[in-house]
Amino acid sequence: MSISLVPFTDVHVEPMQRTIRDPDIIRYTSTPEPRPPDWIDTWRAQFDSVTRFGWAVVDSDLAEPGFVGYAVAFGIDREAGEVELGYATSPWARGRGVASETLRLLSDWALGEGFQRLSLLIDLDNKASQRVAERAGYTFEGVLRSLHNRDGTRGDLQSWSLLPSDRA
Repeated sequence: MSISLVPFTDVHVEPMQRTIRDPDIIRYTSTPEPRPPDWIDTWRAQFDSVTRFGWAVVDSDLAEPGFVGYAVAFGIDREAGEVELGYATSPWARGRGVASETLRLLSDWALGEGFQRLSLLIDLDNKASQRVAERAGYTFEGVLRSLHNRDGTRGDLQSWSLLPSDRA
C-alpha cells in the first residue's frame, strides 16, 4: 500500500461520488443526503488553500485513479495555530490501514505547516475512526454534547487532539 494526499481533480469526482453514497460516510460526516447534483463542485470550491484544504487520498498500488478516500483541513486559525482535520475512506479500501495512513499524512502536513493543535471530532458510534485517532497518537479529550447537526437531529461528538509534543 502506497498512500498519498494529492490535489483533488476531475479524475477523482466519479470515485468520490461512489464514496459519499456509502451509508457510513453519510452517517458520520456532514455530507448531505440527498445531495444536490452539483454538490461535489460546491464542496471542492470551498477548499481555497488558505482557510480550507482538501485532498484526494490515492493508493498508487491500485489501478488508476487509485482513489481510496478524501482528507480535509478546515477551521484553520493560523494565528492561534489550530486546525481541525477530517478523513473518510472509500468502502472498497477499508480494513487495509488506509485511514490510519491518511491521518498520519494529514497530521504530518498540519504539523509541517506549524499548527500547534490538531483536532478531530468523531461521532460517538464511529468506533473505527476512534481507533484510528488513538493509533495516530491523538488524545481523547471528552464528549462535546449536541455539537453535530445532521438534518435537524443533534448529536454528540468526541473531541481528540494532537500537539507537536505528542510526537516527540
